[in-house]
Amino acid sequence: MSTVWLNPSVAGAASMASAAASALDRVTPRAVTAPVAETETDASSYWSISTTMRPGSLSAGSVQEANEIAAAVSDTAALGLEQATDIVARIQQKLVLAKAVGADRNGINADISQMKAELVDVVADSTFNGDNWLMVEAGGRPKVTSLLASVTTGNDGGLSINMVDFDTAKSTLVSRKDARDGVLTRAYAGTSLGGVPYNYYLVDAQSREPAEAGAREIRIDSRTTGDEIDGMISTLNRVLIDMVSASAEVSTTRSQVTGGGVLLQGLQGSSELGVSRLVDTELNEQRVRLTAEKVQDQLQSSALNMANVSMTSWLKL
Repeated sequence: MSTVWLNPSVAGAASMASAAASALDRVTPRAVTAPVAETETDASSYWSISTTMRPGSLSAGSVQEANEIAAAVSDTAALGLEQATDIVARIQQKLVLAKAVGADRNGINADISQMKAELVDVVADSTFNGDNWLMVEAGGRPKVTSLLASVTTGNDGGLSINMVDFDTAKSTLVSRKDARDGVLTRAYAGTSLGGVPYNYYLVDAQSREPAEAGAREIRIDSRTTGDEIDGMISTLNRVLIDMVSASAEVSTTRSQVTGGGVLLQGLQGSSELGVSRLVDTELNEQRVRLTAEKVQDQLQSSALNMANVSMTSWLKL
C-alpha cells in the first residue's frame, strides 16, 4: 500500500504560483505600446485617441509654417538692408578720400562703380519665397504685404489668426519702374555745407521713369570739383539716413513676426504633449501592473522551490 504525503506549505505555494501566472497572463496582452498592438482593435483604439486630439495641432502647424515663411522674408530684407548700408557707407568713404590733394580720382571712381554693382546684386538677391522688399521690378510698384504674425485660441478651441501689414515703400532701395520709389535710385537735391547746390542719385537702374531732369549720378573723374564731391557726400548722408529708417521699419515688423513664432511653437508643443500624455497614461498604468505581477510571480516561484526543498529534506529524514 502506498502512502500519499500532503505538505500544506507546498500546496499553498503551488496555489499562489498558479494564481500569479494567471494574473500575469491577463495583464501581459494589455501592456503593449500603440505601434506593437496585438490586435487591430487595440491599434485603432490608441490611434482614435491621437487623431481626435490632433486637429488643433495640425492647424497650429500650418499656421506656424506660414509664420516661419513671413519671418524668413523679413529676415532676408533686414540682412539685405544691413549689407547695402555698409556698402553705401564705404562709397561715402571713397568720396572723402577723393577730396585729398593728388588722389587718384579715376581709380577711386572704378572702386565706386564696382561697389555700386555689388550694391545692386545685394538688393536683387534679397528675395525669399518670391518676395523682395528692397527692389521693385519694371512692371511693379511698392505694395502693402500682409504677414502672419501670431495666433490666439478662443474658449471653443478655435484658432484666431493675427496679421501684420508692411508697406514695402518704406524699404524699397531700387525701383526699375519709377526711380523716385527707391532710396538708391531717387534724386536728392539740396545745398552743401559750402553753399553749393547739388542734385544727385547713387544708382542708375535704367528705370522706366528715370530720376528728375537735372539730377546726376554720383561718379567722379579728374575734372570733378571739391564742391561737387561735397554735394555727393551730402547726398549719401541723406541716403544713409533713409536706409537706417528703412531698417528700423523692417526690424519692427520682424520682431512682431518672430515673436509670434515663439508663441506658436509653444502652442503646438503643448498640444502634442497633451496628446502624448493622453495616449500613454493607460499604457503606463498597464506597465506598472505588469511589473508588479512579474515580481509576484517570481516570489511565488521562490516560495514553491523553498517548499519543495523542505519537503525533500523531511523525506530523507
